[in-house]
Amino acid sequence: MGGYNWMKVVDVMTKNPLIVTPMETIGQADELLTENRIRQLPVADGSALLGIITDRDIRSFLAGSSLLDPEERAKALATKVRDVMTTEPLTLAPDDDLQDAVELLIEEKIGGVPVVDEAEGLVGIVTYVDLLRCFLIRLQEG
Repeated sequence: MGGYNWMKVVDVMTKNPLIVTPMETIGQADELLTENRIRQLPVADGSALLGIITDRDIRSFLAGSSLLDPEERAKALATKVRDVMTTEPLTLAPDDDLQDAVELLIEEKIGGVPVVDEAEGLVGIVTYVDLLRCFLIRLQEG
């Protein structure tokens, strides 16, 4: 991957990612994920990153509620994101080397990492799809 040494996280990240607030519901977060065909949502208050919630978090949370009982399912969907999200998620900075991002996703077996700028707060998210897209473009150029 010698040709990628100069690349930074900012070069491939999705800027201004969709976010969810801690007070929104699991149902709302699930809808956002499904409608936008994404798997991770940073949980933020303005530009302050508070956590992350993934489609996997939501699926495992909902699996615990009785799918047969509509009342239980409605209650689960009304649960606040803050009660299910991962707090203090791993983050990357915009100027981190792209190789560090790739290694982090592989080592931690995660699909995406919020990108946080010290001054600006949450500025993006880098996902395995962003990395694959970058790789595909390089292959096509090659």
